Amino acid sequence: MGLLRGVRRSRTDVALVTERRFFDLDLGDDYSVREWAGDGRNRDSLRYLQGMRQRAPFRDVAPTELRDGTEYFHEDRAAEGLGTAYQVGGLAVSLPLGQMWEETLLRLIERGLAEDDAGSVALTETEVEVRHASRPEHVDEHQRWLCESELTRIHTGAELWAAREDIFPHLRFLPRVADDLLGLVPAWLRPVKDRLAELELATAEWAPSSEASPRWRSRVTPESETRKALCHFPDTDGATRLFDLHARFTPGAGRLHFRLDGARQQLVIAYIGAKLGWRRV
Repeated sequence: MGLLRGVRRSRTDVALVTERRFFDLDLGDDYSVREWAGDGRNRDSLRYLQGMRQRAPFRDVAPTELRDGTEYFHEDRAAEGLGTAYQVGGLAVSLPLGQMWEETLLRLIERGLAEDDAGSVALTETEVEVRHASRPEHVDEHQRWLCESELTRIHTGAELWAAREDIFPHLRFLPRVADDLLGLVPAWLRPVKDRLAELELATAEWAPSSEASPRWRSRVTPESETRKALCHFPDTDGATRLFDLHARFTPGAGRLHFRLDGARQQLVIAYIGAKLGWRRV
């Protein structure tokens, strides 16, 4: 359960897809999800799982063109679920029931039929790797991918604003930032996505109780004393606050201004655009 909660903190749009009907899954020898769900102590966990699960079995989730007869094997055993996770570029999850499930990358054998240049059909066998997690701490190994996998689908500032809560759960954006992103010049879209992804990952790893600030993945500095007057913005509660911490992006003097919110383990983003007080030409 902790594993799934960890994944969902990074990707709120995630769905749990299973091999067969949810209540018929086995959790161990002679113990099914149906029996587990019948224990009143698991009521809250069951409700959470039901909110995440995709009702269709995973063989119906992969695009039709991927269901082409290709088979996947792990440790010499058929591995349809692991193979589907690999095909759709997802994350395979399992119970930590043995040493083989302690790895965050699993090697699979992909077998299928392929036609060569001469028109002959032959059996092919290729080794591939699929992302995997069986414990909450494994999610940390996939944090960058969880963030960046969704960012590749973002092509405009408007899309970035619409997806912000799903992609950046540790970043909170002031309403005024919507206009910043809607007016973002095309050359700045990728670097802004890069900076936001780095800030998200750094804040996700931040421990406010023992660290004054996150461990930044790019250059972050406070504004100079002579320029701090430019960095005050009305916050979501109506109070005007200082947002002088900033990251940089290029081309030009791009700036992303924010403040720390240790109580929520978040950064509050107030401004994305040209260096304050400057006009981009």
